[in-house]
Amino acid sequence: MVDPVSLDAITTAVTAAAGSVGTEAGRQVWGSLVDLTRRALRRGREEDGAPVPLPADPGDQQEVQALAALLFGGIFQDEALTAEYRQWEEQARTVLSVDNSTVTNTVSGNARVGNLYQGRDINVTLR
Repeated sequence: MVDPVSLDAITTAVTAAAGSVGTEAGRQVWGSLVDLTRRALRRGREEDGAPVPLPADPGDQQEVQALAALLFGGIFQDEALTAEYRQWEEQARTVLSVDNSTVTNTVSGNARVGNLYQGRDINVTLR
């Protein structure tokens, strides 16, 4: 069995790729990811020459999540896809900011909160 890649990690990488399409490098990363998925879905099927339809709109969050789910499902069925995905992710990291860390924010007890901002690396400049 191939070493599994988590759905969270794949979703994070696919979402980062989708969010980067505003740059030329980002468009290339997104395009290579869609091509990778299309090739993987075509394997084992009779080649009819027709393109494999994919959820590939980087601006549609549901399609981005669907693409991540397709990749995640394919990785468990195709060792070659696992290797290709890992290679894609490694190359994409040079262009994208992919962070698979987890952040937990907790407000508890008798805390009185007016405005609450939760996040990971927040920089505040006071003037």
